[in-house]
Amino acid sequence: MTVMVVGAEGMLGSELMRLLGSKGTGLDLPDFDVTNVGSVTEAVSLLKPDVIVNTSALTDVDFCERNPDAAEKVHHEAVKNLADTGVRLITISTDQVFTSGDNRYLLESDPTDPANVYASTKLRGEASALYYPGNSVVRTSWLFGEKGLLPWITAKLLTEGTVTAVTDQTSCLTSVDSLAKILVDMAFNEERSGLYHCVNSGAVTPYELACMVRNRIGKGTVQGTNWTQLALPAPRPVWSALGTERSIRLPPLEEVMELCLKRML
Repeated sequence: MTVMVVGAEGMLGSELMRLLGSKGTGLDLPDFDVTNVGSVTEAVSLLKPDVIVNTSALTDVDFCERNPDAAEKVHHEAVKNLADTGVRLITISTDQVFTSGDNRYLLESDPTDPANVYASTKLRGEASALYYPGNSVVRTSWLFGEKGLLPWITAKLLTEGTVTAVTDQTSCLTSVDSLAKILVDMAFNEERSGLYHCVNSGAVTPYELACMVRNRIGKGTVQGTNWTQLALPAPRPVWSALGTERSIRLPPLEEVMELCLKRML
């Protein structure tokens, strides 16, 4: 079995390629344009993959809010291009398809309410993928590896002694390591189809997370702020912590946070 990884130069795509080894073929800009149907058709015809894992995204939600056409091309039209090839597709989506979850973990069967342009275009991409039986959509949130929210907070506390974090958005973190392992398992298991929520369990605000890190490393100051004060273009969810009613479970937040801190310290 061969796996075509789209967005192979990104944080998640790179880890997937490392795990897949010779079974993975990675594609990314500038040589491959997932928004161009001709480019997609040519790549699939040449590589003949058994499954495609799509990690490509415009992750800057404020850029998406200012450039909705670009977000639509990458998050919706590109996914449709991949799905229309007829090759089994696993594509990554976001917790931000929810805006407010009444302080409970949100399940795959819960109704969506996209928080912003980024999430709206992602949701349309989900529909294009799931139109074909056998495809999968994996919603995740606050992905981190060498970069991301948790390493950023840790680095700020260690180097500058102070970090400012928002208090009015609650979600879950997801380590690249743990998510990539799940995606590889899904790629080689055709029974893993449909919609999945995959995060490291444990709902936190960035402020709460920063306090956890400060307490663990024993240094630094955490200051609170909110999205209204920051006045950025894209609205953020108030609560988008994902739970799951499927059989896949990732390790809890405390476990992956400890591994990340050990690497950084």
